[in-house]
Amino acid sequence: MPPRELAFRAAPGRCHDADGCTEQACFQVRLEAFLGRRLVVHCANACAGHIGELVEGLKGWSQDGGLANGTVTVLAIDPGAELRRAAGDMPGPLWPGFAFSTLALPRTSER
Repeated sequence: MPPRELAFRAAPGRCHDADGCTEQACFQVRLEAFLGRRLVVHCANACAGHIGELVEGLKGWSQDGGLANGTVTVLAIDPGAELRRAAGDMPGPLWPGFAFSTLALPRTSER
């Protein structure tokens, strides 16, 4: 069964919160895992107040969707970087951000 779509999509630079959070995103959460042999990658942005919710939501989504053998990486991002990139500037060496935490998803055999 393919994973369902996340409700965590947001306008660039804004928090993912479905309840209408208007805070600037300062974190990006990147999930990379496998569905069978296919690599699934999903990124979403969050403000400091919603980062925990986003990490837990992505971990739950990956388990519900049968994804395994992957990671959830949390990156600190420069809130203005997306706007500069949209204006034509080249991203710097740490684009899209500085990874400061990586969590392993359960392996298929651990489920």
